Amino acid sequence: MVHRYLWYALALVPSLVQAQTRAVTLAEAIALAQQHDPNVVQAKGDLRNASAETRSRYGAFLPNLTAGASGGRSSSEFQRIDPRTGQLVGANSTINSVNLQLGANIDLFTGFRRGAELSAAKAEEDRATAALDARRWQTAFDVSREFFSALQNSALAEVRRGGIRRAQEQLAIAIARLSTRGASVSDSLQAVVEVSQARLNLLNEQSLVAQAEANLARAIGADGRVTAIDDSSLTIRPISLDTVALIAEARTRAPGVIQAEAAVRAAKANLSAAKAVYFPQVNFGASTSYGGNDQDPLNKYKLFNNRNLGLSVQLPIFNGFLREQQVTNRATALDAARARLEDARHQVEAQLVGAISSLSTAQERVEVARSNLGAAGANARVQLERYRLGTIEIERLVQAQDRLSQAEEGAVTARFDYLRAKAQIEALIGRNL
Repeated sequence: MVHRYLWYALALVPSLVQAQTRAVTLAEAIALAQQHDPNVVQAKGDLRNASAETRSRYGAFLPNLTAGASGGRSSSEFQRIDPRTGQLVGANSTINSVNLQLGANIDLFTGFRRGAELSAAKAEEDRATAALDARRWQTAFDVSREFFSALQNSALAEVRRGGIRRAQEQLAIAIARLSTRGASVSDSLQAVVEVSQARLNLLNEQSLVAQAEANLARAIGADGRVTAIDDSSLTIRPISLDTVALIAEARTRAPGVIQAEAAVRAAKANLSAAKAVYFPQVNFGASTSYGGNDQDPLNKYKLFNNRNLGLSVQLPIFNGFLREQQVTNRATALDAARARLEDARHQVEAQLVGAISSLSTAQERVEVARSNLGAAGANARVQLERYRLGTIEIERLVQAQDRLSQAEEGAVTARFDYLRAKAQIEALIGRNL
């Protein structure tokens, strides 16, 4: 009965394989995520808006043109002068008239306001460009984490399957020894427990795999679950980083810093534009119009031309300190932008120092984990053979196999901690290492 029970327990171990509908590499996942991430889409829209603003600021240097046409019908009980023809119109008469107009005006001098507003628009466009670049790198980092989680959980599931195979082998040996009286029933029962525990570990890990792959699918804009493909781009390669040079690069070229620098330029230009109201504003305008009516039987609707040229100069003398308020507001915004720029430099430096330290630590952990895995594997094989020969108790074998499972988990975890730290550095500096 015991033998039958043990073999029945052994037969309960299924091969749990989850069918997948789609698989992507890391590069494909990043490209898809950058297409579907709402934050990237919004950043692209902000850049288009900033480009349109720059174009409109260039247009401020060009004349404004207007054209129009009108027609009307009027009547009066009194005699009057037709404003279009200058002719006397009799009383109780009806006039049908048409009028065509064309006008243009241009600002000749705005106190340097147009130039300042153009500079501000260009700076905003630069800021939007840097914001889009930063958002793309952040999206790449976010989807990389989801990708690594899916891949790590899949690798840990393989570790769990290896644990099941070892537990099954242990159970088979226990049964064989039990049949020859070389082991007690408790050894067999202990082996059954190990098989069951290994199965539970695999089921828990497969649940994590499902969640991670669902999160990866959402990140790339797909339905259901998406499998992460492990390729050569994820191979661990030793990287030697010049921390000082990397920090100096990040303080000047990191997307977040470029954004803050562009915001400072925009704030400076906006301050200059606010000061333009202290200068005179000079505008030149010209217009021409053609009008006619049906009062002359011989020349109905003959069009008469009327031209106008105008030059205006305006200089605000006092407007209740509104100018001063606007200048103060813009100056305050500039001070805040400068403070944010300095903080952005310090922030990227602090984050980079931490990420470099994490990468260095993870790189060392990878080497240690590999060494531990080799030693734990060799020890587990030795203890398995010793148990097969009956020179050790089953507890010693279980301990050795547990250490091997822990070493395998440690190797997997160290590898993906390294990849995450590398991806974080790339997101901070805005380029691949």
